[in-house]
Amino acid sequence: MSTTIRVSEETRDRLASLASATGQPMTRVLDDAVEALERRIFFETFNRRYQELCDDPAAWAEIEQERRSEEGAVGDTSA
Repeated sequence: MSTTIRVSEETRDRLASLASATGQPMTRVLDDAVEALERRIFFETFNRRYQELCDDPAAWAEIEQERRSEEGAVGDTSA
């Protein structure tokens, strides 16, 4: 299914240029761009929340305690 969206002429020209450079249709270029933006936002949010966790001594101590309690829970069976 497809739909029509409005973009500026500049964006349309940039999409066309990228499509030409990659040999992909403009819709694929746009799909890839949206996916890349979603991925970037996900990891920016992940990193920010992880840093907040690291900056909270009580929360970080809880994480470290949980890690210590799970050490050795799954042994290496690759040998």
